[in-house]
Amino acid sequence: MPGSIVSVMNKNPPIPNDKLLDLLLDVVCVVDIEGRFLSVSAASERVFGYRPDEMIGRSVFEFIHPDDHSITRTVVERINSGQPSTDHENRYVHKDGHIVQIMWATQWLEEEQVRIGVARDITERKQMYSRLEYLAQHDQLTELPNRALFLDRLQIALKKAARDSTKLAVLYLDMDRFKEINDTFGHTTGDHLLREVAHRLIRSVRDSDTIGRLGGDEFAVLLDGISEPTDATVVADKIIATLSEPYNVDGETLNTAPSLGIAIYPEHGHDDLHLIRHADDAMYVAKRDGGKRYSMGQARRGKQRHPSPDLL
Repeated sequence: MPGSIVSVMNKNPPIPNDKLLDLLLDVVCVVDIEGRFLSVSAASERVFGYRPDEMIGRSVFEFIHPDDHSITRTVVERINSGQPSTDHENRYVHKDGHIVQIMWATQWLEEEQVRIGVARDITERKQMYSRLEYLAQHDQLTELPNRALFLDRLQIALKKAARDSTKLAVLYLDMDRFKEINDTFGHTTGDHLLREVAHRLIRSVRDSDTIGRLGGDEFAVLLDGISEPTDATVVADKIIATLSEPYNVDGETLNTAPSLGIAIYPEHGHDDLHLIRHADDAMYVAKRDGGKRYSMGQARRGKQRHPSPDLL
């Protein structure tokens, strides 16, 4: 039986290789030692936006993103020396201008003096991974960094501050009366209020500073590279003033204000957990003293409380 199947198949006309290649979703190409396309399959138009005849005879570097030229040349040298590659990536510029992420499987054929490669468009996969990574590191309600990302950035900033002998500050705050507002007007209104708090926080600090939502109505701000503790208190006053303005949410005028604690590196701690704890403790002191103010943490000498003078 196997012999008869082969016999029948052998009677059929052979399918041209180029027809088979044209059915592939990946791009199959042949490149000479100078890096010019000698052959390109029909999938190039779907992946790169260019017909094969628009690519043949031109250098691959005419299509590769300029920022990836150097790394691509390094990979090409390795392949041309006889080391096949099955997973190197680079970016191509589509004919319409957008960026295409490509993964290559490539091999050098010494006898023919050409490089053969298969290019797979992994743009959607890359975008999906980036989105998943973003969701894992950001609060879905406010789109601010979540606790994990905030702590990661704080740890990096602490290493830099230790190396450069500079200071940084952590501001920890929550919104007074938030639970009362949430219970009275509902969780949807509470969510809208938290989004507005996040937007106001962003407007209150530098682009280089990090704001994180740590949970509920609790937020933290990382002020990197400050000169003196007073730099942090100036920002604290600005945050209190900005966040204490009335909120118009879902047709309601809501009044709330932050209680805020400040911890300074290295005075109040040398690691992320100690700084967060001291800033959190100081925040509760500010809340106990009536809210709408900040409290400066004192690691070994208790707490010193500083009401925001313009808001009392």
